[in-house]
Formats: sequence, structure tokens, C-alpha cells
Amino acid sequence: GLKSISLKRRGRVPRPPQGLAMLCEVRVPPDARYTAEVVVLLTTLGAKRTEYNAGKRAKDLLEIKRVHFKPVDFNRLAREGAPDAGDAENIAIQKLLGEGKLQTSGESGDVLLPQIFIDGQYIGGVGDLQDMEDDGKLDEVLERRDPNWKIDEILPGMMTIEQSLKEYAKYTGYDSDEDYDSADDEYGDEGINPT
Repeated sequence: GLKSISLKRRGRVPRPPQGLAMLCEVRVPPDARYTAEVVVLLTTLGAKRTEYNAGKRAKDLLEIKRVHFKPVDFNRLAREGAPDAGDAENIAIQKLLGEGKLQTSGESGDVLLPQIFIDGQYIGGVGDLQDMEDDGKLDEVLERRDPNWKIDEILPGMMTIEQSLKEYAKYTGYDSDEDYDSADDEYGDEGINPT
């Protein structure tokens, strides 16, 4: 409507509706080399500051690497407010509970957050993800090049990269067919202006 037009005139892109916020956080196109399913259990509840910040660091690392991931918010109210993603998030939580894969803290039994799963295998938290990156193991797993890595997706066919980009395009005008191609870069392969 008129609000969207006025925002565009001022150089701002309108934000997607709240329910799509987690689904549409694609800022740059994900790298197609990374075919593994990445599920990140996190919380958007700011009162749980430590867990919230650790989840943000995990998301940041994956976004910097241009990895498509499926955020699953343990904040029940946020899931209820996300009509499309909420169902998938609930399915993921129930599946992980049923398979006994959810990690909890000792005596309290509280779910540890964030928890990162790649192709259904528990990786750990943000520190463990960073360790995999530092050791050069993360790309191998994300590209499904490790023959010993078991693939058991948590949400097969749900919250896919294609669905995410399609929803994102609806609200931003992004067209995945117009992805950045370094061959078209006026400054050459390095992306640096030689002058």
C-alpha cells in the first residue's frame, strides 16, 4: 500500500510481517554449495540474555558463511505468532523430543540453547560450531563431503531455501535468478577496484 511506497521512496525496504521475520532473514543469497540441512534451536526471548546472545552469534556465523539454516524458536509465543514457520518449528521440537536428541542441563532439565543440528546430527552450541569452522570441518559437513556423516534431516522439505527466498522476494523484490556473478564484476575476479 501507500506505506510501502513511501518507505521505498526514502530508500528503506519494508520489513516482512512479524510471522515471516525468522523465515526471511536472508540478507545475501545463500551459497548453493552448502546442501546440508542446518537447524538452529534458539530463543528470541530477550530475558534469557545469555541464550539469546549465543543464538544470535550462531545465526551470525551461518549468515556470514551464507549458509541457509532453519531457525527453531523455543519461545512458544513467537512460534504461535508465526503462522507458517510455527508449524515446522513445532514439528522439529516434537521430533527432537521423540528421538531424545534435545540437550538439557543436568538437574534442572532446562533445554540448553542454542542447539545446532546439521543433517539431524547434534553439533553442540555456538562454540562447537565455531570450532568446526576453525578446524576446517564445517564446510566438509555442510557440503555433504564427509562419507561418515549420517544424513537424517529433521524437517525434510520444510523451511527450505527455495521457500525462504520465495517469501523474501515477495517483500523485498529480490530475484534469486539475478544472483551476483563475479564474472560480471566490473572490477574483475578480486572484486577490488584496481584504481
